[in-house]
Amino acid sequence: MAIEIDKTKTALLVMDIQRHMVDEQSPVAQHTGFGEMVKKTGLLPRVRKVMDAARAAGMPVITVRVDFGAGHFPHYPTRGDFCKVIAAENGRTDVLRPGVWGFETMPEVAPKEGEPVVGKRHMSAFAGSNLDEVLKKHSITDIALTGVATSYVVTATAWSALNYGYSNIVIEDCCTTHNEQAQAAAIQSLRVIADICTAEEFIQAIK
Repeated sequence: MAIEIDKTKTALLVMDIQRHMVDEQSPVAQHTGFGEMVKKTGLLPRVRKVMDAARAAGMPVITVRVDFGAGHFPHYPTRGDFCKVIAAENGRTDVLRPGVWGFETMPEVAPKEGEPVVGKRHMSAFAGSNLDEVLKKHSITDIALTGVATSYVVTATAWSALNYGYSNIVIEDCCTTHNEQAQAAAIQSLRVIADICTAEEFIQAIK
C-alpha cells in the first residue's frame, strides 16, 4: 500500500551521517561496520536523492549531527558495550567537535545554505538539542527519519518523537547499521511506532 504524506506537515531528518560514523578511514566506522554497510548499500546517493526530492517538494530538510563542542560532552552510562565505548571518550577534545576531523557531514549529503542544522548531545535527535523548537517553527507533525545507525539514532529518535507528539516515517533503505541482520531486526522493531517505506515510495508520495 502506498504511503500517504502531507508535504506541508512533514520534515526530513538526515541524522549522524558524519565522517566519524561512516567514513571508511574512521576507526569507529571500521569497528562498528557502519562504513562498510554505507558503501555496500549505496546509502549516500540514495539519501541525497530523497533530500533533493524533499527540497523540490518544499519540505524542510533538517541535518542532525552529534556535536560535543563547547564542552558539552554528555555523561554516558557505563553499562552495555556501546555505552562503555562512548564513556571511555569522555573528556576528549578530538571527538565530534567543530573543526575536528570527523565532525563534518559527509559531502554527498551536506545541508544546503539556510537549511536547519541541529546539534545533539545524546542518542536521540531530541536529546540536548533544539529539534522540537525547529519542528514547531515549521508546523511539523510528522518526521521522516534517515541516517546512521538504525539501531541507535533512528530508533532512539523515533521513540523520543512519541513523547513530543510527532508521528514517525522510517525510510528503511536510507538508514543502516552494523550488518544486514541488525538492520532487519531494527526495522522490524520500529514497525510498532512508525510507518516504514522505501526511498522510492517516499519520493513518489511527495511528488
